[in-house]
Amino acid sequence: MTNINEFEAILLVDDDPVINILNSKFLRRTGYLHKIWKFEDGLEAFYYLGQIIRLQEGLVNKNPVLVLLDLNMPNFNGWDFLRLYNDLDSATKDSFRIVVLSSSCNPEDINRANMDPNVHGYIIKPFSIESIDAIEKFFMYS
Repeated sequence: MTNINEFEAILLVDDDPVINILNSKFLRRTGYLHKIWKFEDGLEAFYYLGQIIRLQEGLVNKNPVLVLLDLNMPNFNGWDFLRLYNDLDSATKDSFRIVVLSSSCNPEDINRANMDPNVHGYIIKPFSIESIDAIEKFFMYS
């Protein structure tokens, strides 16, 4: 993947609704054309993954869905999301690509996220054109 528009959809998972709206508008302004789902709760977003799988059933040439995941959320945070996600079967995980989008500059958070085999990259907020460039580079050879 070399272009963010190659993703079937994008899930924005951040407890701040304003951040989700701003990121969604930014993606649109930079030319993203497909569906954008916004979630303020990691557990709700995790359960929605199953609905996405059902929506994609029968599609032959389906592209993965990008999940932009915040780490620091109340109740069910990004780490909780990743813990449950890691237990999914590989066929399900093939439908998604996770990039952490967090305000945390803590090296422990960055290293922990980058050590997770299902995390494809770590971006420090705020979301920007450089973030989109980084996402495209994360997936350039996948």
